[in-house]
Amino acid sequence: MKKLLVVGTFILSVLAFGKDYSKYATQTLISPEAAKEFIMNDKNAVVIDVRPEAKFLIGNVENSYNMWRPDMEPKDKRYGEVTGMRASREELEKELNQMGVTPDTTLVLIGEGLDEFRLWWILDMYGYDKVKVVDGGYSALKSAGAKTRLGTEPSPKQGNYKFPNNPDKDTLATLENVKSGINNPNVVIIDTRTDGEYLGKEQKKGAFAKGRIPSCVHVEWTNALDADKKLKSFDDLKALYGEISNKEIIAYCQSGVRSAHTTFVLKELLGYPVVKNYDGSWIEWSYEASNNRVPVEAGDAK
Repeated sequence: MKKLLVVGTFILSVLAFGKDYSKYATQTLISPEAAKEFIMNDKNAVVIDVRPEAKFLIGNVENSYNMWRPDMEPKDKRYGEVTGMRASREELEKELNQMGVTPDTTLVLIGEGLDEFRLWWILDMYGYDKVKVVDGGYSALKSAGAKTRLGTEPSPKQGNYKFPNNPDKDTLATLENVKSGINNPNVVIIDTRTDGEYLGKEQKKGAFAKGRIPSCVHVEWTNALDADKKLKSFDDLKALYGEISNKEIIAYCQSGVRSAHTTFVLKELLGYPVVKNYDGSWIEWSYEASNNRVPVEAGDAK
């Protein structure tokens, strides 16, 4: 019976609504139909809803846990003026173990189509390899028939998960990586923000200046989405990003959230081998620029 369930879930994931999920480089992205079956039938599944608590409270998947940006960030000021950085392994382990996570757990991440990819990136970098991200997030999973409810998450459970005792995966771009990538023919720096941010017309809260990183290319993260806010097909994504798979790719945004989404698309869906998310992103870069330590561009690209 279990074998039939696995086969059925796989078929749902591959063929849901005509999109061929099997063409993607990995099976980390899962259709909402397949996710519904997986959550219902796999006793080792833990659902993490990566939305603000206020939204979680007025509707969430049965037995799911809630995480939001502060839960994925440091509990101190270790990065100084640069906000929105990643939590440590130990901080994230503590969060997971309050959800009863064990080494056998498969995490199913849902959200609003963005922040769940930030959580995926941190988990993946630290070595958690049993993760599924639901295409379309909470609303798509609800539409697929998943059981939902009102109210708070379940009571904390005691888990025993520890990240593997291995170095972090090489998917983190640092300030120095980005500096050395400017005008480097072997590196593509992708600005995933809005047109206004890229052109230097808008400045979001937390940034210290307007503009962009020199020599970057602009591909807003939303360009990877279909009209229904699910991810585009393999062929459409390939056409969007072009033949850059032989380059080192660094994605950035305001604080590493939108760029984590692009990192997922390029790494997990297209299979590009060297893709890094600049965690400090524009907050860190603009802070350094405000102190005359890095260059900034604005206006139309030259």
